Amino acid sequence: MSSKTLLLIPMLGLVTLLSACAAVPKADPNEAWIGLQEDPLSDLMAERVDGKRLNDGRYFEVTPGSHRLDMTLYVDGMGDSNQEECQAHIDFNQFKAGEHYKLVETSLGTEYRVDLEDTHGKQLGKTKDFTCLAG
Repeated sequence: MSSKTLLLIPMLGLVTLLSACAAVPKADPNEAWIGLQEDPLSDLMAERVDGKRLNDGRYFEVTPGSHRLDMTLYVDGMGDSNQEECQAHIDFNQFKAGEHYKLVETSLGTEYRVDLEDTHGKQLGKTKDFTCLAG
């Protein structure tokens, strides 16, 4: 490998790291904003809205009305390096423009749940069951 190639590898790593730390953009007042709140031992990621894959898994932004929100929960294994990958969704039909919502993940042992809450913490919806696969 040439010295230019060797210098390029750390630079690409730095660009990747900085892009992952990018600030979440300002909310569009014409859409509903859905943020994520996760348990410290897991990572909750937004995956799809109405079947369409998202570019940024840290939040959802949707038009007013009815939507299906798909999410993936990555859970660290107990006592070993295995990680579970769990998927679920929430259907909600009353998203309002300019409103902020959040998906709040909680777990009790191996039971996982995500609630959809409004800005006042009122529960508006919840996941039915997570489907989990060992990593």
